[in-house]
Amino acid sequence: MNIKGEYSFIYTTLVKDERDIIGIIAYELYKRQKIEFIKNFEVKYGNAPTDEELKNFHDISNSQSQLESYRSRAGDLAKNFLEISLAVKANELEDYYDKKASNEIKSAEPKFWFGVAQGFVASFFFVLFIGGMVFVLQAANLGIKNAIEAAFNVQITSK
Repeated sequence: MNIKGEYSFIYTTLVKDERDIIGIIAYELYKRQKIEFIKNFEVKYGNAPTDEELKNFHDISNSQSQLESYRSRAGDLAKNFLEISLAVKANELEDYYDKKASNEIKSAEPKFWFGVAQGFVASFFFVLFIGGMVFVLQAANLGIKNAIEAAFNVQITSK
């Protein structure tokens, strides 16, 4: 560790490379703790700590157990962040697809009165069809003249 000029190598110890998000968060935790130490020192003693007074903080913060603690807490923070982010995104997707499905179901539902009209028209043509079939069958049995007379209750006379 090098404290000369208020510099230590803790960044390179915690952060392996520029993509090491856990290390970067761990370093931020270290910096937050250092700022808190300095503020508490100023409140307690009325002035900022000297390099020599920061040496104890650096010794403790650079210990193996403290470095592991920074990384462990950083991992927990990253995990919590991801869990919350995924839960929010899952809720957004669920809402989106619920609305989409609801709209598709509503657009696929036939309108009530349109359905009633369809039923009425279909029933009308069905009755005509059955009536026509009965008339054709009766005409085949009785003859066309007798079938018309029986169907319409009329008497057909010849001129």
